[in-house]
Amino acid sequence: MAKVSVQHVFKIYPGDKGKDVTAVEDINLEIADREFVVLVGPSGCGKSTTLRMIAGLEEISKGDVFIGDKRVNDVAPKDRDIAMVFQNYALYPHMSVFDNLAFGLKLRKFPKAEIKKRVTDAASILGIESLLERKPKALSGGQRQRVAVGRAIVRQPKVFLFDEPLSNLDAKMRVQMRTEITKLHQRLQATMIYVTHDQIEAMTMGDRIVVMSDGIVQQNDAPLKLYNEPANLFVAGFLGSPPMNFVTGTFKADGDKLRFCEIEGGTIDVAFRAVDRPAARDFVGKQVILGIRPEDLEVAKFERKDGREKGENSFPAIVDIVEPMGAETNLYLQTGAHTLVCRSQNSLDHKEAGHRFQFEMNLEKAHLFDPISTRRLTYDAREKTDA
Repeated sequence: MAKVSVQHVFKIYPGDKGKDVTAVEDINLEIADREFVVLVGPSGCGKSTTLRMIAGLEEISKGDVFIGDKRVNDVAPKDRDIAMVFQNYALYPHMSVFDNLAFGLKLRKFPKAEIKKRVTDAASILGIESLLERKPKALSGGQRQRVAVGRAIVRQPKVFLFDEPLSNLDAKMRVQMRTEITKLHQRLQATMIYVTHDQIEAMTMGDRIVVMSDGIVQQNDAPLKLYNEPANLFVAGFLGSPPMNFVTGTFKADGDKLRFCEIEGGTIDVAFRAVDRPAARDFVGKQVILGIRPEDLEVAKFERKDGREKGENSFPAIVDIVEPMGAETNLYLQTGAHTLVCRSQNSLDHKEAGHRFQFEMNLEKAHLFDPISTRRLTYDAREKTDA
């Protein structure tokens, strides 16, 4: 296996009237030996283009790619010692599964005994021993994908590249296959780079996630670090299902607290301890964006009609839509200025729609963002100011 280094790589396409189009801009990645790294982002963000430049299927406009200690910019794809698994399987329809798995080895003049051993071993790893005599048309989508992965395994490459390999499968099969690919990585201890637009795949599979948008890396970190400490509004909104709620409001100084008030017409009025949010002090009297994940909102334990004092982390909202999910319930709330999603542990049903409830916000889990730069404000002095 080998490490992969992507250094200041650009992909620039010639555009109309001499205006070039930059698809990938100054990508820098260091992927360690045996690491599983996921490139994730919406369609058109440059993730597949980056993968194809690593594979040699796209020419690099600027920068360098190293596999191991070897610069591979001018090395043909077949000589880079990589194996790629595509979205569309790319199986030969007239060949049996065995021959599809063996084809690349035959081209490289491997001995028949070695070919048989590698194909048998790969089939055993993937649980497709009984399918070796079948043609691809006799296989299900999941079985075809296993064959495509098996064709990569028999090569025993330095690096495995996956380009949205599960996007053609149904939801149940995607869950099964992502588990199998994760187990495969653990078993082979291989260097793997995986591209997907599905943030659930990214969160559940990767040792590290690289979030991309508009050809630029937005954040590069461990899954839970990205989820709990997003660098900016894009990362915060992209990771999570349902996605993070964003509320626009203003900050006001209130003694030892900083009070966030939703913009005109809204009901959210909550207070942060100023000592916990030093970076937010610069936004007193200015607009700021509050981000809160659905699971960090909950129906309050008290109602305003009880005569108890309203908590500094609570606010009223009308439940617009109720989605019972079994163990939890998704509530769509109207605050007057915003629509929020609450992932509640309370067993509410459709009859609650249209009613007004008091909701509590876990302020320790709330994020604050600069509406101009979109960067997240630091939680406290222990976090880096550029987080």
